[in-house]
Amino acid sequence: MPSYKSAFGSFLKQEDLQGKAVKATIADVVTDDVKDNDSGKTEKKLVMHFVGKDKALILNRTNCEALEAICGTDDYGAWPGHAVVLYTDPTVKFGGKMVGGLRIRAVTAAPPPPPPPMREPGDDDDDNWG
Repeated sequence: MPSYKSAFGSFLKQEDLQGKAVKATIADVVTDDVKDNDSGKTEKKLVMHFVGKDKALILNRTNCEALEAICGTDDYGAWPGHAVVLYTDPTVKFGGKMVGGLRIRAVTAAPPPPPPPMREPGDDDDDNWG
């Protein structure tokens, strides 16, 4: 069920993912002036935009370190084009309180299909060896 909280703002929040892990492709990463809701001050932050998505993600150090590991470089100019998975981590702390937050992980390949069952000797009735 969608939350009204996901309708406001231009940056991703936990409510936007609705408890799901979401695959997205990085469109660009830029520095942007982001206003702090509590103090009203603006601060330069790294902001990541996604292909085909309206909302962007304000990056913190933890998510930047994850992106460095995924993309193989700390050069955020090289991150666009990489696919990532966004998910909610309920264990994120802020100001000593457990508040949850958004995290990034690599897209994992689907597991390979299981091998065909082993054939017993004498089960080669359908083979034409010639």
